[in-house]
Amino acid sequence: MKVAILFDAGSEEWSPQDVAAVVANVHEVRDVLRRRGHEVELLPVRYGDFRWLSRVRRSDLVFNLCEGINGHARFEDLVVGTLELTGVPFTGCRAWPTTVCHRKHVANTLLSSAGVPVPTFTLAQANKGPSEFPLPAIVKPAAEDGSFGIGSDCVVTDRDSLHAVAARGCQQWDRMLVQRFVAGREFNLAIVGDRVLPHAEIDFSRLDPGLPSVVTYAAKWEHGSPEDRGTVPRCPARLPARLATRLTQLARRVWAAVDGTGYGRIDVRVDGRGTTFVTDVNPNPDLGVRAGLSRQAAAAGWSYLDMIARIVEETLTRAERAGGSGPTPPVALANARRLAEGMPYTQRLVSASGRREPRGTRST
Repeated sequence: MKVAILFDAGSEEWSPQDVAAVVANVHEVRDVLRRRGHEVELLPVRYGDFRWLSRVRRSDLVFNLCEGINGHARFEDLVVGTLELTGVPFTGCRAWPTTVCHRKHVANTLLSSAGVPVPTFTLAQANKGPSEFPLPAIVKPAAEDGSFGIGSDCVVTDRDSLHAVAARGCQQWDRMLVQRFVAGREFNLAIVGDRVLPHAEIDFSRLDPGLPSVVTYAAKWEHGSPEDRGTVPRCPARLPARLATRLTQLARRVWAAVDGTGYGRIDVRVDGRGTTFVTDVNPNPDLGVRAGLSRQAAAAGWSYLDMIARIVEETLTRAERAGGSGPTPPVALANARRLAEGMPYTQRLVSASGRREPRGTRST
């Protein structure tokens, strides 16, 4: 069976480490698929270059690892929308949830209308800064992921800082989300198919008091930095059964509200009174062997190969429910299903309690 792995070719602004990390995850998935004897083609995506499209249409299955074009996350939904038009089964979220969740203010509005608790928020744009917004607040780009644009000054406690951080951010990202900062515990909730994985918590107890209790860009991508050392993922999270059940139910509500498919991660803060607030929804998070989703999958008893197989299985089930419409015939779907059924591995490739490793792909 022919499987195409789609990924962002990057840009000149990417460091060699960025490129190497993206390629490493692509190779991890490629190796899993090749072990089952399937033909795998790697397809980099570049702005203005559509050669990948004709090659995708000759594939039986697309494993979509493309998180943007030329390093720009805002183009990710365009790739997914194009894949939908081909009719070829592809892994991960469809265009609608990808588009919505990459516009954080839109996602917040949608979740709020569905009764999901989100912190009070507003949108800051050039020459239109926030006024009379409750403090403390967190300021971050409205249409980025992977903690891009979230620095040590992202949490503001006075009006002057709020305007300064928002104005500086708007110069680079056009729109900044200003959201009430929820002090408390932070959890990552993960979903693969219809399964909610064991929850993970970010432990801020070792963080320098002068740094905000959030996962900044440095915490996520600068291995060994003070922010990285002070934001330790704990998986599975140690929490009362009642709270764990509430978080599982919340994950399902959120995923249903955004019409999520495939796999995703939901970031949640819980304040001192036990109130939960959804702060971010991430379709198609990092699939690296040492990334958060793999860590949560390991806590569920899955190997890395199990996780990839389940993602493929969800894709095929979705395609079959659609009646095998599009250029991919039922025979190809049957061949692809054998791919999923042939990967019942038990070998553990990631420790459930292991530390976060350096960058996997460009978003987590």
